[in-house]
Amino acid sequence: MHGKEHLAQQAFHDILGATVSAAGGLNTDQFGTFAGDIPRTLSPRSAARAKARLGMQIAGTTLGLASEGSFSSGFGPLVENMEILLFIDKTLGLELVEGAVNISALPGGRRVDNADSALAFASAAGFPEQGVIVQSTNDNRLTVYKNFTQLSDLEETVDMLLTDQSTVTILPDYRAHKSPARAETIRRLSYQMARRLATPCSLCQAPGFGQVDIERGVPCSDCRSATALIAADLHGCGRCTHRTRIPRGQATADPQWCDYCNP
Repeated sequence: MHGKEHLAQQAFHDILGATVSAAGGLNTDQFGTFAGDIPRTLSPRSAARAKARLGMQIAGTTLGLASEGSFSSGFGPLVENMEILLFIDKTLGLELVEGAVNISALPGGRRVDNADSALAFASAAGFPEQGVIVQSTNDNRLTVYKNFTQLSDLEETVDMLLTDQSTVTILPDYRAHKSPARAETIRRLSYQMARRLATPCSLCQAPGFGQVDIERGVPCSDCRSATALIAADLHGCGRCTHRTRIPRGQATADPQWCDYCNP
């Protein structure tokens, strides 16, 4: 629907010799939109799982791949993007997840009271390669406008809404086909997932052996108390209980990271 299959095709072809295609007629907007016109009620993993399973059902396949992104602005002007890519193998009972967290260079949404402000926002965001969405609120009713390709269309829409006494907000369009930065994140995760699927479990030979958790607790160099720094990566199988611990190689932590030495 948003062209995400194209972002995974190269990785899955190069590493696995596999093809990736979108299920015909798949509409994932039913699970919520960035624009806010359809609420997002599921957790990112649950949403990705629902998308993958719906695609599998439509296509009549036992394999599914889906991504889900979330954006939050709890860091002042900075916007955090959390992205996950989820793979399902129904036959083997596998559900694998690869994830990434990035600080987006895009500004958060802002209210505008004239078209010039909207055009300045769009230009700063990288329009038209980076898309924008306009939200209009009038009498507590939200209306969304998207898929702009020309600044003139954006200007005309904002002018119309302001004339109608609407409250107008402009924000980046985070859909993958409208956001080059997010598309690149999904492309990187596709390579991570393909490499993981190419790694079999040494115990049961199921595909997808890879990182499943982390272990914190690098000891403080002064008092030897465990800190919150990551000591090791924990890799595991999605089918059996086999696990391995891979130390990150940091023997001790600077006391600045210690809750006892530096409370």
